[in-house]
Amino acid sequence: MSTMTAVIPLIEETPRGPYVAGTRISIYAVMDYIKANRSKEYILEKLPILNLAQLDAVYDYIEQHKEEVERGYEAMVRRCAELEARYRKVQAEHSPFPPEMPLEERTRLMIQKLEQLKQAARQNHDSHNPA
Repeated sequence: MSTMTAVIPLIEETPRGPYVAGTRISIYAVMDYIKANRSKEYILEKLPILNLAQLDAVYDYIEQHKEEVERGYEAMVRRCAELEARYRKVQAEHSPFPPEMPLEERTRLMIQKLEQLKQAARQNHDSHNPA
């Protein structure tokens, strides 16, 4: 009597590209670590939802579809850079601070402004609700 085992694919194709089956982890997310020369142990530590079999499947998939995966990865990296530039531009257009102002200075000024708003709200509350 022979037994049949179901083979469940560890990588699935989606309209957004290849993903580790049953997760929201794309092959491209793992490629960021691979391109940074991170070890499998490091990747598993940073992506604890993955197990070694899934990670091995990612490596196998990349090897079997190298050109396609590289094109998709480069397109994703370009798209991320475009979005980052767009959001930085929007942020700069809406920010009350000059873009060259250091983050620490912007943070200090925002906290100062919040404290002023809190004080004004307390004064407003106190004037409408005398003790």
